[in-house]
Amino acid sequence: MLHRFRNLLLLVPCTLLLFSCYKLVSTFAPSEVEPGQTFEVSFTVIDDGSDVQNFVTDWSYAGVRLPKGWTATVPPGAHRQFAEDWVYYSDGSPACSSHDMEPCEKLSQFYNSACPRTGYAWTGFKSVTKIPKNISACWRNGCDSIRITFLVTVPEDAKPGRYAIDFMGGDEEDDAGIDKYGNYTDAKDSRLFHVGTAAGAYVDNRNASLARTVIVTDATGLAPTLSRGSKTAAFDLSGRPAKGGNSRIVIQDGRKTIRR
Repeated sequence: MLHRFRNLLLLVPCTLLLFSCYKLVSTFAPSEVEPGQTFEVSFTVIDDGSDVQNFVTDWSYAGVRLPKGWTATVPPGAHRQFAEDWVYYSDGSPACSSHDMEPCEKLSQFYNSACPRTGYAWTGFKSVTKIPKNISACWRNGCDSIRITFLVTVPEDAKPGRYAIDFMGGDEEDDAGIDKYGNYTDAKDSRLFHVGTAAGAYVDNRNASLARTVIVTDATGLAPTLSRGSKTAAFDLSGRPAKGGNSRIVIQDGRKTIRR
């Protein structure tokens, strides 16, 4: 996900010099939850839409902002990369992969300093290991996206009401990662603050419309948000629900899908 040059192997060996950024295009959270429930939320980024793209990441960083008292963790393989089957790295390995993440207290501090909100707090995570390669793909033919998933737990004594969930993400190429920053002042202009749903002076790519609202219901009044056998929602590249036939490329289940 960082600006970087990378070789791309597309059936016949060739070398492309590519330079790219990524942008936040969709988020997910259930519409209703109940006290004590644990549920998944996520955000998805893609490359910035030029004809030919390549973005890579070394250390990945991501955070979720929740009401105070709620907790956030990450499942195994929380950092997921998706691409079309024909997309390979220059060493022949497939682009689709998953990577573990772990809590990062320093990132939590930085995000809370950058985008504070009364009654809410950010929880930050970083990739467990340095990720040497990420997606290599062509915008016109390939599907490349990155999804970060969190597990959110609502406290048992949570009061019914409407609550906001925000997301932020970034990366670092340097071997030292976030540890090279001694404090928030040092880090505020870095790519740790590359994409986000919350307003903040140092967030490069903000999309407030992708913040999620979750309704906490009484435990006895929770309606299921997705019935068995129903299809997951699809979104166009702006993050809005995709309407039949209006968009050939949509985001569904955290990956970019080309409709046939």
